[in-house]
Amino acid sequence: MKPVYPAAKVRDYIWNFVITAFLAFYATSANAQSCPLATASNINSYPNTYYPASQATVNAGAKSITLGAVTNGSTPISSGDVLLIIQMQGAQINATNNSNYGANTGTGSGYLSNTALLAGNMEYVVATNSVPLTGGTLNILSGLTNKYQNTPFGTDGQYTYQVIRVPVYYDLTLTGNITAPRWDGASGGVVVLYATDIINMAGYTVDASGLGFRGGGGRAFTGAATGSSTDFVTTAGTNANGGKGEGIAGMPKYLNNNNSFLDVSTYEGYPNGSYGRGAPGNAGGGGTDGNPANNAENDGGGGGSNGGAGGQGGNSWSSNLASGGRAGSIFSQASPSRLVMGGGGGAGTTNDATGTPGGGFASSGSAGGGIIIMVAGNMFTGTGTIKSNGTNANSTVKNDGSGGAGAGGSILIFSKNGGTSNLVVQAKGGIGGSNQLTTIDPHGPGGGGGGGVIYSNSTLNASSSVAGGAAGTTNKGTSNYGATPGSAGILSQTITQSQTPTFPLVCVTLAVDFINVAAAKQDGTTNLSWQVSNENSNTKEYIVERSVDGINYTGIAHVSYQAHTSSVNTYEYKDNENIVGTSAVYYRIKMVSVSGNGQYSKTVSVLMNGLTAKLTVFPNPAKTSATVSFVASGSGDVSLRLFDLKGSTIWQKQTRVAAGNNSILLDQIANIPNGIYILQWFDGLKPQQVKLVVNH
Repeated sequence: MKPVYPAAKVRDYIWNFVITAFLAFYATSANAQSCPLATASNINSYPNTYYPASQATVNAGAKSITLGAVTNGSTPISSGDVLLIIQMQGAQINATNNSNYGANTGTGSGYLSNTALLAGNMEYVVATNSVPLTGGTLNILSGLTNKYQNTPFGTDGQYTYQVIRVPVYYDLTLTGNITAPRWDGASGGVVVLYATDIINMAGYTVDASGLGFRGGGGRAFTGAATGSSTDFVTTAGTNANGGKGEGIAGMPKYLNNNNSFLDVSTYEGYPNGSYGRGAPGNAGGGGTDGNPANNAENDGGGGGSNGGAGGQGGNSWSSNLASGGRAGSIFSQASPSRLVMGGGGGAGTTNDATGTPGGGFASSGSAGGGIIIMVAGNMFTGTGTIKSNGTNANSTVKNDGSGGAGAGGSILIFSKNGGTSNLVVQAKGGIGGSNQLTTIDPHGPGGGGGGGVIYSNSTLNASSSVAGGAAGTTNKGTSNYGATPGSAGILSQTITQSQTPTFPLVCVTLAVDFINVAAAKQDGTTNLSWQVSNENSNTKEYIVERSVDGINYTGIAHVSYQAHTSSVNTYEYKDNENIVGTSAVYYRIKMVSVSGNGQYSKTVSVLMNGLTAKLTVFPNPAKTSATVSFVASGSGDVSLRLFDLKGSTIWQKQTRVAAGNNSILLDQIANIPNGIYILQWFDGLKPQQVKLVVNH
């Protein structure tokens, strides 16, 4: 069974589903979202709504999820909305206090690449019910592809996912700079913009810089009773060392939360502790002081990572030991359908609490970039900037260790017909923290942040960058003192649509306008003609489709595109087939583009005796109303009835008609649920019926 689509207007679009998707669409109370109306929209702030997870585990195949109360965004989920589910954190680490910390590879950093690695998994779904801003149960159209997990710190660091409402626009124009809410440990850090036709940047910026994983919060300590300069992991209560950054493997106890100190909870956040030079996941490690007994050797924090590795934190003061924070690990699973935020930098060790803010907080690590996803079904227009850079670490510190920088975030850009060459896209690592003593007295600077990830299917502006951040300096800017820069991330401009997350509806921009379609019977032949405008080289051919019941259609002819020069062009086809066993035959025309997308005309029909068929309905699918047209053999009463596929009557009406052509407006369609219905006409002799698709 194939759906019948109405004529498209200039630069309008149709939505196509494969047959199985179409059936699934209507089999679930017809709740899937329609493509947007062909209208222009303007935005000057993020349009998404962010629901934190409430359900601990949602397995692949599940069709419901329990959501928490919204922390950012004002539009609740409605039935038919498109949503993005994304696993923000979820990775195990080896938490032993040696160089196998992290990935168990002897580097003192990273994560275990095993079946528990969920971070970055994401997919689009369609809601089949409403969920208020206070949260509740979300039902979705199709079973999930991935498993998602939301569990607090325990044997592993915390796992988190969130559900983001994604408005679907037609033509979208930015009228201001767009950002996203900051990642708060449960939601935020992501902005998703989707338009079926055009995204006009209009000179503005979409910015997720510093909205990703947060840096370790700096604290001044006077020394520990136990510990060694070779430790990779210690607890927050040890009274020495620097705090680890936040990343895919969890969240430390103390954070640099947008330049404010945040004590997350009573627990550590990472297995065996949230302090020391070991780097968990893609987060930078905190410095392990060269002399934990007095915490006065002040080495630097490690840089966060993403597509590129962060830099090592600088060495300890007088002992000159390479005990600075290790750099976070590259997220090697990165792809256009698996994205993570930039890792936060680790804190340097501090005992004198120099710099601004005080209390040792100036030695904090800084935040990584968030995630940006932008898709234009047709193309991007205008100039603009899209960036998700890691932030620079604080450089007001004097004779203390400085923090590591955040890594660049992740950006996915896709447009069918390009227009991206005027877009400057950045996912650069931040610069490691420096210390500003006016004497030659080196203290550990922070490591640079690693470069992020940028995926695009077409060429970006040459100024686009995923550069790693520079390492911090000491000795009046003359030395990095063991601190290293972050490495460059991933910049790919050749991805394909099949590599990106599958969007649950396909809204295709087509340029053809079917002005008229006509069919007439003459001497055993049905003469078909159709007029179109706005043809271009994207048009491949027209397929003539025929049906004897108005539901099941078969292609009977291919008519090639003709490179006309006039604005309105006419095509013709003669159907010489002698159809028997039916009183009417239905026709429609399908325009096929070079890329294989299709667009249907309205349906026309003829009686076998040469008259126009007794029953047609237009538009079909119908949104708010439709017109029923038929030919009555004489004046009298007729009955119209609309019923669903179970045979239940939805609407019926009796009316008096005149002989010949008649039309009746069905103006109650807005009150009818989406679905497939049968419209029946009966004049007391023989009923006729036609399929009607309702899609609001």
